[in-house]
Amino acid sequence: MVRGLPLPCLLCTALLAVFIPHASAQPQTLRGEIVDPAAYLKTGEHGPEREELTYEAVDGGQTLALLEERTNALYLFLAEEPGEDPNELAYDYVNRQVTVVGQVFERSGLKGIIVSSIAPAAADPTPPSAAAPAPAN
Repeated sequence: MVRGLPLPCLLCTALLAVFIPHASAQPQTLRGEIVDPAAYLKTGEHGPEREELTYEAVDGGQTLALLEERTNALYLFLAEEPGEDPNELAYDYVNRQVTVVGQVFERSGLKGIIVSSIAPAAADPTPPSAAAPAPAN
């Protein structure tokens, strides 16, 4: 009779799969606005006019998030190690459009990102048809 792995081995394997991120996870690039997730979730508020209130929230201990522009998904900023400040790279960009590169995690509908870089979002390029000179006759 062939037997499978003992139950403790199966449980350990399952726990490792759940709690250890995949080492092959590739960084993702997202574009959106750095927001106070509490204000956004409660009232939908975001935008440059909230900058002062967002700084008050962060200085009081609130973790920032990225409101992704394409999907309106909210990604909480996560620290890579316990005790690190997840807002460190995002602090200077509150309520501004940015491009964020980092490792994305999702569990039970909640999304988070460990940020490796943040930069102001580049302005949309001028469409080629508008930038091209008219043909000479």
